Amino acid sequence: MKKLIVWISIVLVILMFFTKAQAQLFRAELTASVAGSQLSGDQLSGFDKAGILAGAGVRLRFNDKWDGGFRILFIQKGSRLPTKGDGTDSAFYLCRLNYIEFPLAFRYHPSRKFWLEGGPSLGYLISSSEEDEFGPLNLRRPFYKFDLSGMIALGYHLSDQIDFVLSYWQSVLPIREHGSGATFRLNQGQYNSVLGFGILLTLKSTQKSNAETTGFNFTQQ
Repeated sequence: MKKLIVWISIVLVILMFFTKAQAQLFRAELTASVAGSQLSGDQLSGFDKAGILAGAGVRLRFNDKWDGGFRILFIQKGSRLPTKGDGTDSAFYLCRLNYIEFPLAFRYHPSRKFWLEGGPSLGYLISSSEEDEFGPLNLRRPFYKFDLSGMIALGYHLSDQIDFVLSYWQSVLPIREHGSGATFRLNQGQYNSVLGFGILLTLKSTQKSNAETTGFNFTQQ
């Protein structure tokens, strides 16, 4: 985790430096969300595995309606079956999957307050673990290192710099095979699903940009 924080800090500094140097084209942004996730094929349902979704990126405004952006994120995915509090069932399961994610997103502004965003995302698995009520499960089949997902998001413009974001992430390729090894049509294994609720902060530039000299506005329309 310490190494991850160091790498995210390095990336953030690079992104901020790049954005400052290219203030007339790009805006830097930070995002932080609470994430709920589930894993298909584990006989569980519901987004019961809590985690975080956080990182930094840059965004380019094409025109009054369209943006394009790239981010580097840390996302905690997985699955969880909590122990029942009434003592009737001691069954427990927890799967932790930590990814570095690289989404490429395109944003559409239908109004001044709302925007829609979507695009592909490539995730790299940096750590994984599974456990049940008896302890770690060390002999389970391994997870694949890469997770290709589709991402969609709905944003609400709270201010010039702050947006509330509701996002959904769905694996389009399996992250590991089923325990039986069986496949059926589009069901080729297990898949990640993530639901996020959070904030997106667009950083202000300290330089005078072309938006200010030509009337091109980078704030949400």
